[in-house]
Amino acid sequence: MTTTAADLPVVVIGAGPAGLAAAAHLTQRGLLPLVLESGPAAAGAVREWAHVRLFSTWGELVDPAAEKLLAPTGWTHPDPSAYPSGGDWAEQYLQPLADVLGDRVRLGARVTGVSRVGRDRIVDADRD
Repeated sequence: MTTTAADLPVVVIGAGPAGLAAAAHLTQRGLLPLVLESGPAAAGAVREWAHVRLFSTWGELVDPAAEKLLAPTGWTHPDPSAYPSGGDWAEQYLQPLADVLGDRVRLGARVTGVSRVGRDRIVDADRD
């Protein structure tokens, strides 16, 4: 059996703010992305500075495509003028978004290389 590019999922590396927003946009377009996150939970890097207040408001931090995915769950947008902490952002928005994506988000999935069929350039963790 031959696998074509059309048979493969779109892979998003990282379940942080950018990765989850990308997955939301892909989902909105009818694609089923596979999100690979090396950590034990979504937004692992954000959780490391959970105590820090962001300089962006909720209104600037919630992606419209993500908000559409979250709406059917009963999720309510926090006060758009409020400044959340990293922990607030992770727990009140990023984790619920990862939860909506369900098993499309794979935790503990460390990406060590990326390659393309027919190309001689391979990017992996051991290449200088």
